[in-house]
Amino acid sequence: MGMQFPVQKFHRCFFITTSFYKHRPFGLTEGVFDDIEKSSAFCLNKYDAKMAGYVLMPTHMHFLLFIDGKKLGDFMRDFKKFVAQRVILFEGIGTSPIWERGYVRVVITSERVFRIKLEYIHKNPIKAGLVKEAMEWPWSSAGVYLREMKTGVAVFRDW
Repeated sequence: MGMQFPVQKFHRCFFITTSFYKHRPFGLTEGVFDDIEKSSAFCLNKYDAKMAGYVLMPTHMHFLLFIDGKKLGDFMRDFKKFVAQRVILFEGIGTSPIWERGYVRVVITSERVFRIKLEYIHKNPIKAGLVKEAMEWPWSSAGVYLREMKTGVAVFRDW
């Protein structure tokens, strides 16, 4: 089967957005963000990818991901499948589907665009009114960059 986006196979850095089904706030359910972090760690290892930035929001999430573009679709399939299974089994959501179909991916081709997307990721919880400062949101890489805090996802800063 051919790639849905054949041009992505030539790229290595992507800004990814994926949303919960009908933008339901599944992220507010206790344990969901922990499941997302576990799934991220598993898929990062399996696909030899690196997470340069992320934010988990109640209705959606953004990743800034270094990955071989040929593996991106498989990464996202496995990530979403793993999270859905855990959320349905362990977090009591008991609904399917968990995710909107597909995901949005933007190829990052310059450091300038990379920095713009990273700043967007870190300011997302502020814009949503969840916190006043980016590093206050525990489900983001902002604390890693601003205060060298640790998060549940290994953040790759040597880009």
